[in-house]
Amino acid sequence: MTEDPRGNRWPITGVILASSTELGEFQMRSLALIAAVGLACSALTTSAVADPAQCTWQVSKVVTPDGYDPGFTKVLGTDSHGNYAGTSLRPGANTNDLILWTGGKPQVVQEVQHLQWLQMTGENSAGTVLVNGYLPAEGRWTALLYSGGHQGRGTLTEVTAPAGYRLSNAIALNERGDVVGLGQRISDGQEVGVLWSALASGPQVFDTAAGVPEDLDDDGTVLLRSRDGKLPGYLWRGGQLTPLADGGGKQSFVEAIRGGKVIGYQVEGSWPESQALLWDRDGNVQRIDQGGTAFSINAGGLITGERDTMVGHEAVWQDTTYLGDLPYPDGVALVSELFVAGDDNTLFSAAGSAGPLRWTCV
Repeated sequence: MTEDPRGNRWPITGVILASSTELGEFQMRSLALIAAVGLACSALTTSAVADPAQCTWQVSKVVTPDGYDPGFTKVLGTDSHGNYAGTSLRPGANTNDLILWTGGKPQVVQEVQHLQWLQMTGENSAGTVLVNGYLPAEGRWTALLYSGGHQGRGTLTEVTAPAGYRLSNAIALNERGDVVGLGQRISDGQEVGVLWSALASGPQVFDTAAGVPEDLDDDGTVLLRSRDGKLPGYLWRGGQLTPLADGGGKQSFVEAIRGGKVIGYQVEGSWPESQALLWDRDGNVQRIDQGGTAFSINAGGLITGERDTMVGHEAVWQDTTYLGDLPYPDGVALVSELFVAGDDNTLFSAAGSAGPLRWTCV
């Protein structure tokens, strides 16, 4: 294994390849334009979606690009219209490529291959994808929005830090095109959170003493993961903090927010004992029936996680109600906690060397 400058560990599969392509090649567009497209598409996302309680779940393996290893391929977002996106380790290199699946067919995105240590952190219903990466030629990290890639050659927009700050990484993207990330104040190196909102005239900088940004809701609410461990975390709305109630476990972990609902889990007793939790917009907490963990939630309140413990079978819930276990393909006995829950109730995870998996509701 080897490490990038942030301490992320990568499998050694060959020589590090770095491109010196400059960002000046990109057609830069405003976040507001992407947000407008996102809002237009989001209105269509939740229409004609089946009731998850009536679903029979069918699982299939996701096709990986030719020459890429399924075991190092992950689906990390979906537009909830049948298309999805993720990353795969570039053959013979020590960095990821961005992969778009359109109509189930994978395509390697050439426009971001100049980035080293590329990571993808989300996709919205407009098909806009958020990525982070390192620019070797400039010696800095950057975050980029890639839009329109499912329709043809896409457009890149750099997420730029406000004056006096530098960007560390972008963490989440919401339906209207808002982005939340981490940065540093250049004068003293102090870590800060930054929210780029389509409704604000410029980026909003906020303190991270209470918690680190973990996710972003569609109304601009930022989910903060607690730093001190005394509480699970906080909701940050326009400068105001709402604490999330303690569920009573040894330690709690928040994972995602959608539609004002926060999901996560707490450690109980000895490993792997755990309990999945659901918080409302006021910070009140409920236990999720038969839930061991909770990792993703869609706009309709469909939750994915592991049943009963931290190593339980992957399952689905509607809010706190257990709906059932998800089927595994033949030959697969273990599925990763990595999950994506589309608003069309399409689910994604990974199964080690078997590669990424896709569940559809029938």
